Amino acid sequence: MSIRGKLTLVTLSAFIALYSIVGGMLSKSNNPFFRAIANPGGPYPQLRIFEEVVKHIVQDYVEKPDLEKVRVGALRGLTEGLDPYSAYLLPQQVKQYQSNKANKVMTDTTGMVIGQYSGFAYVIAVIPGSPAEKAGVKIGDVIEYVDTHATRDLDLYDVKSLLSGAPGSAVELTLINRKSEKIKIVRGKVPPIPTETRLLESQIGYIKVPILSKGQSEAVESAIKDVIKKGAKSIVIDLRGSAGGDLDEGVKVADFFLKSGVIAKSIGRKDNVLATYEAKAENDLTELPVAVIIDRTTAGASEIVAASIMENQRGEVVGERTLFGMGSEQELFPLDDGSALLLTVARYAAPSGKIFMTDGVTPNVEVKRADLAEVGPSDEGKQQQSDGAPPVVVAPKPADDLMLKKAIEVLTSGAKAKRRAA
Repeated sequence: MSIRGKLTLVTLSAFIALYSIVGGMLSKSNNPFFRAIANPGGPYPQLRIFEEVVKHIVQDYVEKPDLEKVRVGALRGLTEGLDPYSAYLLPQQVKQYQSNKANKVMTDTTGMVIGQYSGFAYVIAVIPGSPAEKAGVKIGDVIEYVDTHATRDLDLYDVKSLLSGAPGSAVELTLINRKSEKIKIVRGKVPPIPTETRLLESQIGYIKVPILSKGQSEAVESAIKDVIKKGAKSIVIDLRGSAGGDLDEGVKVADFFLKSGVIAKSIGRKDNVLATYEAKAENDLTELPVAVIIDRTTAGASEIVAASIMENQRGEVVGERTLFGMGSEQELFPLDDGSALLLTVARYAAPSGKIFMTDGVTPNVEVKRADLAEVGPSDEGKQQQSDGAPPVVVAPKPADDLMLKKAIEVLTSGAKAKRRAA
């Protein structure tokens, strides 16, 4: 065993021995800190298990172990048990993270929004005209490998780091749901996404909201004014494919439709409310009836819009439950060796307190998305399923937009009921 390994074991053993000697005395103390150390269900007794694991690895593993590799793997495993957005960062990753944050660098050169599903990387959204779309990546693709790296062995931060890179460079994806098909993406500039507007039947204004990145709320504001100017009597807000984004932008967009009420909350440790975001009457743009469309590709800032409109009874939400709640805040905690822990310190919630990361947003008018229907695995894929692979999703032949049809039906039936009541 190396000197470093022996020192690690000696240090752990000494700490455990000390704990065993004074544990009884500490448990009787009135000091909260001492009681926490002595609590059998607390974090400190878990060190005994870690000591036993390290001891067995050093003494019983078939080969001489690389303890540095074991340590990194253990630390990554700890954060993996928290949520997809917490991570253990190596020193070089810390420097890159701090540099990007200080310079406000946007490193997306593929045009994909990635989440985690059953341990694999999952494509939540693809930006039109982006390198990913040009290469043939589709919403619902399940990424097994990024180049030669298995996504099941990586946290979400690592997957995103592997996907980022200089324009002109290439990255290869292996997709589970296409029988291990490989797709090569040449990284490049990701174009801005316009806010789409048009006037539908029955004078319904349609607004397709893109990813709500910084400043996008201004484009949505212009779109609302545009459809009203064109004579809209009601509005459909389509949030499908609007994943990630800036949470403040979600609050601003929601405020365009609310005169009063809570828009969202930021929840910290022990369910403490860190901040409450409320609607301001001066920001309200319209009193027209509203229907919002969401699905599994709706995440982050757009969940704030959908939940606030529904829970303030401002309009109906049509579609299917969101799955990849991204409404959270992370903080970097540096460690002595230059590495760091990136930990979630706050999570965003609907007015009711339902946390987006765990509860998602459930529409009050449910319609399944036809072009991302979940299907059972083929005989070839059954072994993958039993090993924990996510359900395969496919894009069948183009079908009618059932969600949009239902949103139109909701608005037109509401208008008819209002006329009858008058």
